[in-house]
Order: sequence, then C-alpha cells, then structure tokens
Amino acid sequence: MTQTRTKEATTVTPLTEALLHPEALWTSRKREFWGKVMPYMRYVIQSGLGALVLFVLVAGTALYASFIEQIPPSFPIKEVALLLVAPTVAYTTYRTLLRPADLAFLLRIEHQMSGYMKRSVRYSLWPRTVLLVAVWCVLWPLYSRAEDHPKSFILSLALLLLIKAVAAFGAWKERHYSDKRLRIAARYIRYLWSWGATACWLWLSVPSSLLFIGISGLAYMGWLVTGRTLRFPWEAHFEAEKAHEGRVYLFLSGFVDLPATDERRYARPWLNFIGNRFALNKQFAYRYLLMKTLSRSELLGIIMRLVVIGAVLLFWTNATEWSMLLYAAVVFVIGTQMGAVFAFHRHDVWNEVYPLPNHARHEAALYASTVVHALAAIVLLLPIAVGPLTVAFKLAMIGAGLLIVALTRWKRSKPRKDDED
Repeated sequence: MTQTRTKEATTVTPLTEALLHPEALWTSRKREFWGKVMPYMRYVIQSGLGALVLFVLVAGTALYASFIEQIPPSFPIKEVALLLVAPTVAYTTYRTLLRPADLAFLLRIEHQMSGYMKRSVRYSLWPRTVLLVAVWCVLWPLYSRAEDHPKSFILSLALLLLIKAVAAFGAWKERHYSDKRLRIAARYIRYLWSWGATACWLWLSVPSSLLFIGISGLAYMGWLVTGRTLRFPWEAHFEAEKAHEGRVYLFLSGFVDLPATDERRYARPWLNFIGNRFALNKQFAYRYLLMKTLSRSELLGIIMRLVVIGAVLLFWTNATEWSMLLYAAVVFVIGTQMGAVFAFHRHDVWNEVYPLPNHARHEAALYASTVVHALAAIVLLLPIAVGPLTVAFKLAMIGAGLLIVALTRWKRSKPRKDDED
C-alpha cells in the first residue's frame, strides 16, 4: 500500500508538468502546431506553387540585377523604399498559442507565465526582424545607386531596427489595453508613427530625421504607458491567436481540403451590394450565401493585398517584358488562393433544410471564385496599360490573364464527390 501511494505521488502528469514548468508547455504547443501544419505543406509544394516561387525568385534576381545597371534618372527610389520597408517595420504581432481552455488550468499560475511569454515574444519577433534585415539588404544595391545622397547602410539598418523595436513595444502594450477601442486606436497610431518615422529617415537629413524620430518616439512611448492595461490579457491573446491560426488554415485550404475552422469576419457594408443582387431567389441561394461570406472574409482581404502588391510591382516593371512573368505569377497565386471559397459552408446542412439543386454550392463557389479571379486579373492590367510596351504585347498579357482564369475555372469545374455529402 505504501509503495502504491509513493508511486502515485511521484507520478507527474502532462498537466502537472505544464503547471510546474510553463516553458515546457510553450515547447509542446509549438511542436503541436507545426505538427498539424507541416503535413499539408507537401500539397502546397505539389500544387506547383513551390516551383513557381523558385522560378520567380531566379527570374526576379536576374531582372533586378539588370535593372540596377540601368536605373532611370527619375526613378522614385524613396517612394519604393518606403513601400517596401515601412510595412516590415510597422507590422508586429505575437503568437502565444494559448487556448480558451487554458483559463481553467493556467489562470492560477498567471504570475508564473513570464517564461512562457518571453518565449512567445522571441518566437514572434525573430522572423519579423530577419525579414526587415533581408528587405533592407536586398533593397540596398538599388537604393545606393538610385539615391543622390544615400545614407549609411549600417546606420540605416540600425535605425530601422530601433523603429521596429519601438513598434514591437507598442504592439505589446496595445495588446494589454483593457478597452478594445483603445487597442484599435493604438494600432492605427503605431502604423502611422512607423510609416512616418521611416519616411523621415528617407527624405530628411540625418540630424533632422534623428531629432524628429527621437522626439516623436519618446512621445509615442509616453502615450503608450498612460493607458489602462491588464496584467495578463487572456481574451486578447485568445482573439489574436484565433486570427493567426485562421489565416494559416485559410492559406492551406487553397491547396487541400481542411476540416472546418472558425474564421474571423470583417464588417464591410460597402460591399453589401455584391450579395444583395442574388437575394430572394431560390436558384441563386448559395450564390447569395457565398458572396456575402466572401465579402466579409479574411480571404477577400488577402486577395486585395495581393492585388495592391502586384499592381505596385507591375507599375515598377511595366516598361520591361518581365512584367508578363510577374503578371502571370500574381494571377496564378490569386487563383490558387481563391480555391478556399470551395471550403465555405462545406459542412453546413442547407440541403437538409431547403430543397436546393444538387451541386448548388459548388456551382456558386465556382461562380464566386471565377468572378473575383477575373476582376483581379483585369485590375492588375491597369499598370501595364499605362506603360510604354507595345499594343501587341499588352494584348498578349490580356490573353495570358484570361487563359489562367479559364484554366483555373476548368480545373475546378468538376464537382467533388464530397461537396454535397
């Protein structure tokens, strides 16, 4: 009996281990998350995206090397540098891998979670810092040649990292604000200050920019510490983690069928007309549902960002034949991402409630994905239309875009067996 009690007393369950050592819980959570994501990555590579990215990387390197040898005299290097560097400076978020159920077990050791959160901060900041360094290193050959009076590489990188550190501090403080409206306002102020500080460094002289960045940075951090904060913002961590995980699975759902996951919704009342035109029509019931869902989804935000980035890059390269390759790559990636529409409401039971036609959801998803894909392809042609390329080349690009859209639609036109299960 004594031996049994001793054995039970010395047995440590995983939960007990987590309560005693929160750092071990972080390692376990990180391993579990990537263990769920990595099996799907082979489908992403097999889809052709990996080969396309490699090809674009090689071709882009050759194009970049040839471009910096013949930079146009009026090239807007400061504007380009701001568009490339400022987002990497301003964007900062933190992955905590916390779950709502943790409140039941970890709330009691909230005061011991500092080790867990330190690992979360390191895990979140390192890749974003490396991205900033990589962007500046790649941009430097162009900046040093196109700028009349380029600033020092080391000094610029050090200052950008300092601005990034202040932005990271701001992102951490805004996560802890108790008022959600204040969190939103702080996020906008962080982006405004980060973009402004980067612009000052690019346009102003070194003394003037350092003076402005220093004073505004101190004022910004002083304002951050005046807000009312929570000691451990559980709900904010849960909300942010849900949004991060939803984006990852939304990206993967464009390449492989995934189980249904909760997705963040965005209020976009200016897009209500997209679905309203199909209202009160049984034949277009799923079109109404999917267009409403798409207009409020994270997917539409991703597509809009891809279109904006692609349009900027195409405007930059609209005088070279390389724009054809870039245009095809962006349209292909957008079409791939639009495959996520076919996962919308897959597990709903509308056919059990309403007598809808067979394969109605698939046909509506095909319609929604094709319309958005075609509109994105048309918008991406606008930077090419204002370029100096020949009319024949522009017509060839239009044909290439339509061909990619048509092939994508044809590939997805056959209904899957599990669409109506």
